[in-house]
Amino acid sequence: MTDPTVTDLRRELEKARDALAAAEEHLARHAEMNAALHCAERVMYSPLHAKVATAMHGVDHAIARTEPDPEDDAAIEGSRRRDAGLLAVLADLDRCMHGRHQGDDCGSCGGPSKGNHHLRPGAVIGYGLRGDRIVMPDRDYKHDPAAWRVQPNPEETP
Repeated sequence: MTDPTVTDLRRELEKARDALAAAEEHLARHAEMNAALHCAERVMYSPLHAKVATAMHGVDHAIARTEPDPEDDAAIEGSRRRDAGLLAVLADLDRCMHGRHQGDDCGSCGGPSKGNHHLRPGAVIGYGLRGDRIVMPDRDYKHDPAAWRVQPNPEETP
């Protein structure tokens, strides 16, 4: 089950699960706050809290059902081929217009290639699901997935 539609479905389910987890935590804290405020001996959780928890279990079940079959070698190999194509694009982002990686000798650039003048190291090229910036890493770190991501700064969030 590595069909792009299933991949999109899994991503949307994971976003829904994150939202439900946040709602469940909020409802729990609210119920606990009310119990403390009224000096109650026990916490009374709302029916909505139970519905959110049930929905989370349903999402978890749906995510588990869309997991790729570990025995399906053809699906795994197809997924690897697609991933390899994406990785090749990422690895080529630092090339100059003559096709040389930044720092490699390029006769047309007159010495070492200066790389892609549109994407200098540190340039923001996108944003992740949680607002983390995707940046062009330095040449030495472009094979490190963590180097492509910068955690969001709470003061910069609009």
